Order: sequence, then C-alpha cells, then structure tokens
Amino acid sequence: MGALAARRRASGAPATATAGGTPAKRHKPNKWLEAAVAIVISAAGLMTSWSSYQATLWSGEQTVQYSRAGADRVKSTRVALDASVNRTIEVDLFTAWLNATDAGNARLATIYETRFPPDLRAAFQVWIAQRPFDNPAALPSPFRIPSYRQPEMQEAKALEAKAEAEFAAGQRANRTADAFTRGAVILAMSMFFGGIAQVFRGRAVRVGLAVMALISCAFGVEQIFSLPLLALE
Repeated sequence: MGALAARRRASGAPATATAGGTPAKRHKPNKWLEAAVAIVISAAGLMTSWSSYQATLWSGEQTVQYSRAGADRVKSTRVALDASVNRTIEVDLFTAWLNATDAGNARLATIYETRFPPDLRAAFQVWIAQRPFDNPAALPSPFRIPSYRQPEMQEAKALEAKAEAEFAAGQRANRTADAFTRGAVILAMSMFFGGIAQVFRGRAVRVGLAVMALISCAFGVEQIFSLPLLALE
C-alpha cells in the first residue's frame, strides 16, 4: 500500500485512502446552505444600496431645511429691526402729542394725532376712552392697550416660529439620515458574515455564520423599513 500511495503521489493522482486503509472523507458542499447564504447576501446588498440612497436624500433634506431656517431668521431679524424703528417713531409722535396737549396747543396736538399709524391710532382711541388724565386706573399709555399690535413685529414673530420649525425638521432629517446609514452598516455586517461563511469547511461554523448573516440582514431590513422614506422630486 505504501508503494501504491507513493506511485499515486508521484503521478499527481489524489489519495483515496488514509494510512489505515479506510477511504478518506471528502467535503461535500451543502447546496441549500449556499443558496440561503447567496439569497441573504443579495438581499443585504440590495437593501444596503437602498439605505445609502435614502441616507443621501435625507442629508439633502437636512441641508434644505437648515438653509430655509437660516433665511427666515435673517428675514425675521430685518423685519424686527423695521418694527423697532417704527415703534420709536410712534413713541416720539405720542410724546410730542403729550407735550402739545400739556402746553394747551390743541392744534399742534391734533396734527400729531392725525399722523399716528393705524395700529397706534386704534389703541389711542381706546386709551383716550379711559380718561387717562382724570382716571388713575387708566393704563399709562396706548402702548399698554392689549389690542395694540405692530404688524411688523407680528410678522417677525411668525418668521421666527417658522424658522424654528424648519430647523427642527432639519434635525429630524439628520437623525433619519444617520439611522439609514446605521442600517446600511448592519447590512454590511450581514454580507461579511455571509461571505466569510463560504471560507470555512466545518459545517457547524458555516451554519453559525450563516445564521448570524441572516439575523443581521433581518435586523437591518427591519430598521430600514421602520424609517420614513423620502422620494426624489
């Protein structure tokens, strides 16, 4: 037998028997296991591409929302500055009316009153109805009247609230993009386990790695489908 084995080795033929004379066991691939691993790797690869695509879209949405929030904040600041200037003008007009009224110059007081902006004029009429010069309970000025509102200041507040909402939407988009990226990483782990399972010959190791690949793929897919999707417009 030793001479036969030597002749087989010399001729390049594979040995078919062990030293004890028993036939050697050959590795037989498990076709079902290989097919299952191939399906898992294919599904993980497809979902990884989809997850990366969604992460890119949500990153773009984040940028858009942050840009809108920044633009609305700049506009809100500009409108608030205009409102502050108008408020200063209104205070100066009301102060001049008080001085003219105190000096007994009714004609000059009337001139100032006719130049009150609509928002101040409406509050002024309510304030005058309280007889402020005789009634100690009257409000100190028309600017304290609850109905007094500056349209510019209201617009500035609305723009600021809109900017806050857009910034919050940008933060949500950022978190969603990160979640899609995390899902892609989990799926990449699934492909790693599935690929390395083909290297080992031990059945237990191959089955264990295939199971890990399947679990990672299922977890990654579940994570991705739990997230909101964004369509490319």
